[in-house]
Amino acid sequence: MVCLLHMSDRATRRSALLVAAACAPALAVLGAFPTRVAVAETTPGVPGVESEVHVTGMTLVLSREAEGDLVLEARRATLHPETNVAELHEATVRASDGRPGRGFDVHCDRGELDLTSNDFLAEGRVHGSTADGQRYAAPWVRYRRARGLLYTDAPVVLEDDAGSYRGDGFRYHVRERRFELLGNVSVVHQP
Repeated sequence: MVCLLHMSDRATRRSALLVAAACAPALAVLGAFPTRVAVAETTPGVPGVESEVHVTGMTLVLSREAEGDLVLEARRATLHPETNVAELHEATVRASDGRPGRGFDVHCDRGELDLTSNDFLAEGRVHGSTADGQRYAAPWVRYRRARGLLYTDAPVVLEDDAGSYRGDGFRYHVRERRFELLGNVSVVHQP
């Protein structure tokens, strides 16, 4: 798998390529356009990378042929080489399931992306939509890429063409494009 990163200047490109190569050798990073990068010293955990990388204005495209694409945009991000985690702030995540169209999107105040598994956690004013037009809002959602599952066990509000509902959580099975609202489901509004 190819590991590519496009940056705005030569020094930034070298730092980011080093982080991308060391943190996620099996990850294809197809676009990152930071407007500013700052480096802070930390305990090294990845050979060749001895510090965190702080990025402002970042876009990452994670692509695996059989699984589709995951596009992450963040106003600010911190790449932690010691844990292989990218901490995201004011982020949007869009996923496709390998078929035409998208699988889902998530908007959040903050999040974490595991650079090894490509799983992520979104927290703080989380909202988004699915390929079939369901719109949701919850305090947090988690995505398990290998399982193709977007979920939360927190209170959720779901809206679609049939109305608005509340539940104790949801499961969105990306490959089947199947949404399940869980526990204590109630109707808020029907058209």
